[in-house]
Amino acid sequence: MKSTKKSTLWKAKLLPLVAVLSMAGVRTAGAADYPSTILADNPSAYYRFEELPGATTAVDSSVNGVNAAIYPNNESVYPQLGLPGIDTNSFLFSGGGFADFAFVDIPGSSLITPPASAPFSCELWVQPTGQPATYSVPIEVAQFPNGWNFYVSGADANGGTSYFYLNMPNGVLFQGFPDFPISFPSIWYHLVITYNGAGSVRVYINNVAHGPYNVAYSPAVNSDAHVGSGQGVGWLPFIGGIDEVAFYTNVLSAGQIQTHYQVGTNSFRLAFTKPSIASGPASTTNYSGLPVSFSVTPGGTPPLHYKWFKNSTPIGADANPLTFTSQYPADNNANIQVIITNNYGSITSMVATLTVLTNDNIPGPPSSITRNVGSYAVFYVTAFGAAPITYQWSQSINGGGTFTPIAGATSAALWLTNVQPSQSGYQYAVTVNGPFSSTLVPAATLTVQPRAVNVPLTGYGAVVAADQPVAYWRLDETTGAATAVDAVGSFDGFYTPNVGSITYGVLPPGIPNDTDPAATIANGATIQVPFAPELNPTTPWSVETWVQPSSLAANGGDYRVVLSSEYNLFPNPYNGWYIYQQPNGTFAFVPQPGNVFLSAGSLVANNWYYLVVTDDGTNFKMYINGVLAVAPLPVAGANFIPNGAGVNPDGTAGITPGLGNTVLGQRTDGAFNTFEGTIDDTAIYKYALSPQQIQNHFLNTTRLSVASSGNNIVVSWPVGTLQSSTNVSGPYVNVGGATSPYTNSVSGAQKFFRVQLQ
Repeated sequence: MKSTKKSTLWKAKLLPLVAVLSMAGVRTAGAADYPSTILADNPSAYYRFEELPGATTAVDSSVNGVNAAIYPNNESVYPQLGLPGIDTNSFLFSGGGFADFAFVDIPGSSLITPPASAPFSCELWVQPTGQPATYSVPIEVAQFPNGWNFYVSGADANGGTSYFYLNMPNGVLFQGFPDFPISFPSIWYHLVITYNGAGSVRVYINNVAHGPYNVAYSPAVNSDAHVGSGQGVGWLPFIGGIDEVAFYTNVLSAGQIQTHYQVGTNSFRLAFTKPSIASGPASTTNYSGLPVSFSVTPGGTPPLHYKWFKNSTPIGADANPLTFTSQYPADNNANIQVIITNNYGSITSMVATLTVLTNDNIPGPPSSITRNVGSYAVFYVTAFGAAPITYQWSQSINGGGTFTPIAGATSAALWLTNVQPSQSGYQYAVTVNGPFSSTLVPAATLTVQPRAVNVPLTGYGAVVAADQPVAYWRLDETTGAATAVDAVGSFDGFYTPNVGSITYGVLPPGIPNDTDPAATIANGATIQVPFAPELNPTTPWSVETWVQPSSLAANGGDYRVVLSSEYNLFPNPYNGWYIYQQPNGTFAFVPQPGNVFLSAGSLVANNWYYLVVTDDGTNFKMYINGVLAVAPLPVAGANFIPNGAGVNPDGTAGITPGLGNTVLGQRTDGAFNTFEGTIDDTAIYKYALSPQQIQNHFLNTTRLSVASSGNNIVVSWPVGTLQSSTNVSGPYVNVGGATSPYTNSVSGAQKFFRVQLQ
């Protein structure tokens, strides 16, 4: 019995050892090796990434010989070649900024990107080693908006948990796979996409099938593929290892994929090493109040763990890089250091020093602007420096001779309401005050011009205008019009029928008791409104629109964008928002750059819907047909960045034309599909509409308010003609000369009041 117990214990200990040897690449005699397994299935191109440091070409091991170029792209360290991977070697990519990353460029051909009617498969092994800020891209096949891409989601999505995503922009499939959460540094994952040439896609992660998904796939035939780069789709380059990239002009079977995965997992080349640091962290200088990052270039067997210190006190998460907002004087001359550990040892980095600047950092002065009579106008200044920062705006009415402080104008934005010709030529300057310095920013000039077109604001138009929108597009133009006139502001839009079709003067509208026509857009037509800071407040705001979808999404990937206001230019984070029609028959509001959104509704084709989104600074709310449609979404949890914020909020230098537009019928950057249907009466506000205002707009009505004041009553109403009667059922007559608020003595016969809108 004693001997039996020893034997049982010995066997229990042996099994994990066998597993470790298998993962280390120890094969039995006659076992298939990975490259032979892949080549037996006739790939159209196969990049083993066996190259060693110094190589500039990634060799295609298939019979077709489509060799690829290795581009360091100004990156002196990456890609690192000759690292452990599947069977033998792999490439390690660094991520980095827009001009500081490396990638592999695979020449375009039908072997890589066959036409939409032809099947294909692609597989690769990836090992994410660092969590990206937004989305990083291990492979992009044809640049946006055609082709397909795998993504790794970032820290701003899914509550901070990263997953793999597949994106087929023109098929509009953006599918995450939450059954595979990614920890960093991670294990190797086997990713496979198959497309049957008839609109059906499957994805396999470590031999687990997902799908099929229906897509309207339309690739850019013969376009290049990039490994390790995200520039073609506007996302970040990949951070981690990539190996064994293979393309096929057929659909791999589930059995073939299982074999590839099993042989691959038995072919890992592991090199157990202690942590190492190739470079970093580097000393840096940073303005007070701005984020600062410290990073290292690590080596060693994953997983690696990071413990950062600031002046010998632990700071930050177990991650690389370390990012925090520097403040003066607390962080000035701070010493930054990191200890990296793994299962085989640890290493302590050199010490980096942070110097914190205290002077004001003002990227640029506010710009001079031209606005229409009666419009809003905003001047905006961006300032960084030691906290707290305060502002004081002043006004000159004599050409800059003297400036007078404006009472209450103490924020970064100066809003002017209902500008008039008498203000044309006024100049506005701002003094930015920090605890260590004060800067007078150069003045900007307001020019006020007459309206080119005066839009009648009666009926529903009067109801909306009474609530003082920043911009209001009635969309009642006649056939052939090029301009979508802003009825109250200075922000005309432009119809773009050159890429689609627009039907003007559509009746009847969806608005109750209204006869003002609408516009139908189809086949890619849109209405483009150039970027303006007034349309993208950094304070509370609202947007409303009436829409009539002409049809529902016909397949699982058909997302149609109703309205958007974004600025998307890599490497800046996506910012702004959009509203779109989803394949599941709902509307969704998506604030950027996070991956959280509001979704509600049950759409019926050719029905009218009144959509409103409000941001009161605390919560986003979405209303459909006058009713709150879904629980509010906390603004803080959405990681929301208004359109233009952090890029150039004054709307001048730095905003690439078109990329910051407010667009009716399309996402600003062209992602997803355009809207198909009718759009009417769209407005933007610089505050959060109240539930009562939203109800009034949905019902095309107004509301009287009555308050007592001594022996009088005071009647108030936003729009319309006040009428009175001595009987609740009438007849009612106009109250001569009555304007809101109207005071009436509480005496004599009883009176009933109402408001006539038409």
